[in-house]
Amino acid sequence: VIQLEAGRYILNRQLDAVADNLTIRGQGSEKTVLTFKDQTTGGQGIEATGNNFTLENLAIEDTAGNAVKILGSRNVTLRGVRVEWTGEPSSSNGAYGLYPVQCENVLIENCTSIGASDAGLYVGQCRNVIVRSCHAERNVAGIEIENTVNADVYENVATNNTGGILVFDMAGLQLKAGSNVRVFRNKVTGNNHRNFADPGGVVAAVPPGTGVMIMATDHVEVSDNDLEQNQTCSVLIV
Repeated sequence: VIQLEAGRYILNRQLDAVADNLTIRGQGSEKTVLTFKDQTTGGQGIEATGNNFTLENLAIEDTAGNAVKILGSRNVTLRGVRVEWTGEPSSSNGAYGLYPVQCENVLIENCTSIGASDAGLYVGQCRNVIVRSCHAERNVAGIEIENTVNADVYENVATNNTGGILVFDMAGLQLKAGSNVRVFRNKVTGNNHRNFADPGGVVAAVPPGTGVMIMATDHVEVSDNDLEQNQTCSVLIV
């Protein structure tokens, strides 16, 4: 366990977490803040590759690229983490806020992502995922589940993004077909933000004003959500 006390930590290079059984813990997302505003080295804020990785109760701000990337890990917990780009929305912001990819057994809860130029809370090519009680605001995609098998997304708030919640399958990835995704009891409101994604990215095609967008994924259930004031469509199936 690496415990960080309350304070503002100024970092200029990526942090690599390569060990198994590692917990990085702060004192709260408004008390323990890691700022990468002057980052000169590395493509992420934190990159983790070990199994049994936990990150909790801290904030990560203004990374040069993705805020937190977890690659190929089993048993991942992200809890009480805030990631934010504090300036104006821009395609130069990092693409992803919380970004587990090719992982198994992932829990993301009570987290916040603000200002990502692709997806704030993103889960890609993973198996057995829960995303719950999170807040996504002012991202291009608030919450995105991509090429993932067995995911529950519930009791989250997605507001003032370009698109609120996206469930996608994309071609050419190692895990070729996502399935069994449930999206329920979420508040998906007012997702009318202009699309500020890199023009070359897939999410650059997401229309502002999209509540829930489902593309090419089998066995998706969307139920018991509050979908309000998304000015293009509440649910878009592609």
